[in-house]
Amino acid sequence: MSTPDSHSMATSAGLRMIDQLRQVHEPLRADIEVLQNALQLLSDETADLTRIPEMIDNLTIADFVWQLRVNCDFYCNTLTLHHTIEDQRMFPVMTKNFPELTPSVERLQAEHKLVGEIVSEAKRATLALSTESSTVSRAHSAIAELADHMQSHLDFEEATLFPYFRKMDRDWHYG
Repeated sequence: MSTPDSHSMATSAGLRMIDQLRQVHEPLRADIEVLQNALQLLSDETADLTRIPEMIDNLTIADFVWQLRVNCDFYCNTLTLHHTIEDQRMFPVMTKNFPELTPSVERLQAEHKLVGEIVSEAKRATLALSTESSTVSRAHSAIAELADHMQSHLDFEEATLFPYFRKMDRDWHYG
């Protein structure tokens, strides 16, 4: 049974998701119209084609802020998927073959949880990105924190696992 607080939280989360989806959909709607109009103009042999560059300048998906939002979100989703694969598939194979890796793998998994929290903030910050300085500052800080953690995490993971990969007679993907 849901409480009023859980209902309002779900509503708030739902509204955020709706807003995020609209932030992607609105530029897609606007840009398809611009593209359609520009191509219609191009197909008209008597049209003034000098208007097309101005029309293309109005594409919102080409806007650098929109591209940063989308690309940061894609990066965060890719990183999350990568860590999930490591946690669920690679690490079990590695610790099965090399039990002495268990403490290092536990550290890596703990780092994945921490990075996951940082990724969540980075997603929130970059999806809210606009040209307003406060949103730029928040997104920059979140991505900088993620970059700092990722660099040391990747260095440790590579230093730890690469020597063991060299000892394996088959790819970890195959157990």
